[in-house]
Amino acid sequence: MVALCFYFQVHQPYRLRQVRLDENTPAEQLFSDEKNRSVFHKVAEKCYWPMGKLLEHLLLKYPNDFRVSFSFSGTFLSQCKEYDPHLYALYTFLGQLPNAHIICETSHHSLAALRSADEFRSQVAEQLCTLKNLFNKTPRVFRNTELIYSDAIGSLVSQLGFEGCLLEGWDPWLPQGWNAHHVFRHPTQSSLKLLPKSYKLSDDMAFRFSDRNWASWPLTADRYVNWLESLLDGQHEFIGLFMDYETFGEHQWADSGIFHFFEDLIHRVVSHPQLHFVGVEEALQRDSRSAMAVPVPTSWADTERDLSAWLSNPLQEEALDRVMALEPMVRAIANPELTEQWRKLQTSDHFYYMCIKYSHDGDVHKYFSPYDSPYDAYLDHRSAVEAFERVCRVQRALQLNTPASLGAESDSSINIAPSAKYDRVVTLS
Repeated sequence: MVALCFYFQVHQPYRLRQVRLDENTPAEQLFSDEKNRSVFHKVAEKCYWPMGKLLEHLLLKYPNDFRVSFSFSGTFLSQCKEYDPHLYALYTFLGQLPNAHIICETSHHSLAALRSADEFRSQVAEQLCTLKNLFNKTPRVFRNTELIYSDAIGSLVSQLGFEGCLLEGWDPWLPQGWNAHHVFRHPTQSSLKLLPKSYKLSDDMAFRFSDRNWASWPLTADRYVNWLESLLDGQHEFIGLFMDYETFGEHQWADSGIFHFFEDLIHRVVSHPQLHFVGVEEALQRDSRSAMAVPVPTSWADTERDLSAWLSNPLQEEALDRVMALEPMVRAIANPELTEQWRKLQTSDHFYYMCIKYSHDGDVHKYFSPYDSPYDAYLDHRSAVEAFERVCRVQRALQLNTPASLGAESDSSINIAPSAKYDRVVTLS
C-alpha cells in the first residue's frame, strides 16, 4: 500500500501602499486595503470558492477514504474574515471536518525562524491560538513558511511540542540509499518525524499541468494513477503531494481542466485497492525509516530549493534586517496593534518580490509580484518600515516621557543607517 498525503498552503499577504517619505502615516495605514481587497476577491473567484466547494463535496462524499491537510496563514484568515464572511464560514466548516487535517505555521507567513527564535515562538503561539479557536483543533504537525527547514529549525519545532514537520524532499539531503517517499526523523530530536514533499509528483500538478510543451501534457488522472502504481514496489510508502492552494484555478486556470483532473484523481484513488489517502497526523503513526540531516536551510522555492528566493541580494538582506531590528522596540512598547503591523511587514512575500533572478525562476517571481521591478518592491517596503519606525519612536518616547526627537536614546541599537547599505543596492535597479 502507498499512502498519499495532499497538503495545501493557503496564504495571502497584505500588500503595501506607496508611502511618501514626508508623510506622517499611522501604522494601520501602511497597507493598501484597495489592493488587498481586489486581489483577494479575484483569487477567491478563481480558486478559493471553486476549490473550496469541490473539497467540501469530496470530503463529505468520502468521509472515511479521502483526506486533505491545510495550513492557513493568519494573514489569509484575517482577510477572508473581513473581505468575504461567507467564504470564511466555508473554510471554517471545512477545517472542522474530521478528515481535514490542520497544520500550524507562523501566524504571518514570516521568515522569523531565520532571524529571531523568540519572534518565531511568538508567532507560532499566536497561530496555535487562532487555529484552536476557529477549528477546535490543536495541530501536532508544523510547516514553516515556504517549507523553509533545517536541523536548527527542526529543533525549535520539536521544542514547541510538535510531533512532525513538513519539508522539501530534496535529493541532496536524503539519507543515502533512500528516496523521498518515506517518513524520516530529526537527527537529534528523534521524537520529531519529518514528512517530505515528493517534489516531482507535486510539481507535475502545480507547475507543469498546463504546459503544452511538457512531454506528459495533457496530464490525465489515468496517467497520474499509472505513475503512482509504478511506486507499488515496496520502496515507496508515503507520497507527500504538497502544493500552493492557488494551483487550482489561479496558477492552473479552470479551462486547463485542473478541477476535473483533481476530482477524477480522487475518485480513482479512493477506489484503488493499493492506494489510499492519509492526513498529516495519520502519517505520524508510520515508522520513521532513517534520520534525515539538513544542515543548511532548504525550501520548496525555485530550482535551488534554498533561501535565494528571499535572501539572495543586498536589497533583501537589508530589508529583512531592517524590519527585524525593530523587535526590541516593538516588544518594549507592547502595543498589540503595532505588533500586528510589524508582523505584516515580516511576511515573506515582501522579500520574494525583491528577488533578482533570470530565466525560468525569474519569470515565476515576476508572475507573483505586483511590482514592475525588485527595486520598486524594496523602496516601498523600506518606506513603510521607516514610517512604522517613526510611529514606534513616538510611542516609545511617550512611554519614557521624553520628547519624540530623543526617543531613540534607549533603543539606539535598532537603527540601521541608510547611507552605506543604500548606496550599495542602487546599482541593482
